[in-house]
Amino acid sequence: MPRQTPLPRHSPCATTALLLMATCGQALAQAVPREAGPVNLPEVTITDTSDRHATEGSGQYTTRALSVGKLVQSPRETPQSVSVITRQQLDDRNFTKLEDAIKQTAGVNVTRFDGAGNFNSIQSRGFDVGTVQLDGIPISQGSNYATAMDMAIYDRVEVLRGPSGLMQGGGGEPGGTVNLVRKRALGALAMGANVSAGSFDFRRADVDVTGALNASGTLRGRFVGVTDQRLSHVDTLFNNKQLGYGTVEFDITPATTLSLGYTRQEVRAAYDRGLPAYADGRLPDVPRSTLVGLRGASHDLDTRDAFVELEHRFDDGGQLKFAARDVYRYLYYKYASSDSALAANGNVVLQNGELITDTTDRNLDLFYTSPLKLAGRTHRVLVGASRIDSDAPGSNFLAGPNLAFNIFRPNYDLAFPVVKLPGATSVTAKREHAVYGQVQMDVADRLKLLAGGRLSKVSVNTRSVLTGAITSSVEPGNQFVPSVAAIYDVDTRWSAYASYARSFVVQTALDKARNVLPPRTGSQYELGIKGELLNKRLQTHAALFQILDADRAIADPTTPNASIPGGEVRAQGFEAEASGQLRPGWDLMAGYAFTETTYLRAPAAQEGQVFSTVTPRHSVNLSTRYAFRDGPLRDWSVGAGVSYRSEFYAQSGALRLVSGNFALLNAQVGYQVNDQWSLNLSVENLTDKVYYEKVSGLTRQNFYGEPRRVAVAVKMRY
Repeated sequence: MPRQTPLPRHSPCATTALLLMATCGQALAQAVPREAGPVNLPEVTITDTSDRHATEGSGQYTTRALSVGKLVQSPRETPQSVSVITRQQLDDRNFTKLEDAIKQTAGVNVTRFDGAGNFNSIQSRGFDVGTVQLDGIPISQGSNYATAMDMAIYDRVEVLRGPSGLMQGGGGEPGGTVNLVRKRALGALAMGANVSAGSFDFRRADVDVTGALNASGTLRGRFVGVTDQRLSHVDTLFNNKQLGYGTVEFDITPATTLSLGYTRQEVRAAYDRGLPAYADGRLPDVPRSTLVGLRGASHDLDTRDAFVELEHRFDDGGQLKFAARDVYRYLYYKYASSDSALAANGNVVLQNGELITDTTDRNLDLFYTSPLKLAGRTHRVLVGASRIDSDAPGSNFLAGPNLAFNIFRPNYDLAFPVVKLPGATSVTAKREHAVYGQVQMDVADRLKLLAGGRLSKVSVNTRSVLTGAITSSVEPGNQFVPSVAAIYDVDTRWSAYASYARSFVVQTALDKARNVLPPRTGSQYELGIKGELLNKRLQTHAALFQILDADRAIADPTTPNASIPGGEVRAQGFEAEASGQLRPGWDLMAGYAFTETTYLRAPAAQEGQVFSTVTPRHSVNLSTRYAFRDGPLRDWSVGAGVSYRSEFYAQSGALRLVSGNFALLNAQVGYQVNDQWSLNLSVENLTDKVYYEKVSGLTRQNFYGEPRRVAVAVKMRY
């Protein structure tokens, strides 16, 4: 069956954004006088009211403020472990995908589901990150969708570990939150372009233009375009991507700004589900180029993101902000993958089929923050309300007849059996209405107390496409998730904190009376210390944590095909991280995490066993870069790093597939030609280490890590 490309769909947000952009463009065109000769324009002063906390252009590995919560505050004022990957770090390592960048943070693990690396899940503290936030707005995630847009459109990545139910509600797993902060339109003219090439026929070009669109600078715009094409170390695999991002900001008054934008990303790639294992649990010792699949296997990913924001800033430092976001994601894939263990002679059963699915997330969010003077001290308050709607048709899927395949004598050109997709038979709609708030009380000169929570009402209904009838319904009622914390400033550089937070996750499993189980409930206790050293150029934190996740669905021991809310797991550990500048020109990011996960209450075969087997107990990340400022090496920079993961495994019945531990080295060399031009060479897996990045089971989903990868980038900034 040929690929099916969705018809253009414009949400209300997208339509509004496009109309406003067109209106602004028409007004600008009419405002420019038509004269035969040159026009002498008056000198103007442009006031830039865009993101004052952007890392872009700072050249730093740190940020002075976070926006992962609604209150913009410094890392020291945030009573949970937070890591930030700045624009400078993304540029230095030539990171273009979220999955590659986020692996550099302590305690965060990425599990891939396809050879091209477009389908992934992110784990933190042993739990999946159930949502990724776009400028603080949560977007549902799943292994069948690309995690995010290309990194060219983001200023920074903020990673908060532990529950964040205050912002996420019923979709928030207790492990953490990833917040992607977009690049804003700037008032001063700036242009950038990158051209990159490297291993596996990697070719990439991107352009970034921003500036004022009128004389006063009250209207600003930005456009980012990307084309990215690459092959793979695996036979027949390719991964091609195109992206366009546009945003416009208009200062209605000096204190009120309207922002709107639209992003479209298209991915066309080959599809690979990894290698099988032998029936005794041994992983195959075959070349890393080995593919178990067919040349015609492919997938299409289309993502469209439209947003509108209206922000008013009060003279006392308060803020009122409304945001609307609409994200539509479409997926089609034709697959061929192993569906059996690997025989000694290399034979496997090759399963094949096709799938189409899509999902739409619509979010509305309104909040107000303000300082509050009470008893001679200044406190801060936050109140807000949100609505989250998510609609997803059931998978339109059909498997074809199995084929014979030999891993040692592969025939990638076998014809795909013809299948006719039946169409989706159901649509699942999730709705959440919530109110939330927080108070930050300055109770003493060095002590702050924080208390807040979120009250949510969630419903999940599945409707038959044929009859329109509701086939299943989940409405657990009102759910309240509190969070409390205390922060004590030891001195001007160090702060200690203690925090407690809860989360809930809606379940769909049924008990023996065919009633839906209550939501899972999670709780985290965290103790930590944070520091700002070397005149705030170096930021550090260390934390101890424990997460209990209860009421998990497990099999009912008395009734077949029924569940009870009797499961409980625990995750606990220690994390430490340091990032910033040790001295002018010397940047560093280093982190260590110890994570232990255990089934506390589960069926007998699982109780006391490891809960998240894909999470390594020990992980280390170290990356450093030095830019020479004088002498014969002036304008050169060098960098190096290492990432280490202790062994992890997958359990398949009585068999255990073990990855083995591994350490990967990286290196960079840069040269600043002049103020506008620079060259950058980066090498990942410097020693060409052979290792398994993921182990999963006997039939498939076992992936070698990528061999040595070299990339050269030519960058222009004006």
